[in-house]
Amino acid sequence: MSEEDTKPEEETNPEEMVADQFMNSINMAFNLGVAAHQSSGQSKNVVEIATELGNQIYQNFAQAYGGEINESFLKANTEYFLQIALMGYIIPGVCAFDNDFKQRLFDLVYARARQNQQKQAEGEPPGGSRIIT
Repeated sequence: MSEEDTKPEEETNPEEMVADQFMNSINMAFNLGVAAHQSSGQSKNVVEIATELGNQIYQNFAQAYGGEINESFLKANTEYFLQIALMGYIIPGVCAFDNDFKQRLFDLVYARARQNQQKQAEGEPPGGSRIIT
């Protein structure tokens, strides 16, 4: 047996798993916007792109979660991830790529989501629905 075979498997912290999944969702939404920016050649305006991306995100959630969640929850999450996707669409058109900026942006988006979840956990009115992670 090799040394790797005898090492105990690291336990995965459920909170870390949720955080990783959420960051992956943020990244996918942002990259969806970047892909739309690249494929449209900036031939579409933001309103057209928002409609297309919103429909795509909504359909993805509806397909993944179907009847498991109510419509208002589905729409709230579509709106949230659409905002992130639109940043991915808009930012490449207005500033040069900077990986540090992108990472900082993702960190700030995640921090804001954690603040909102904390407020909801403390019983404050959510002002919408919780975010699918």
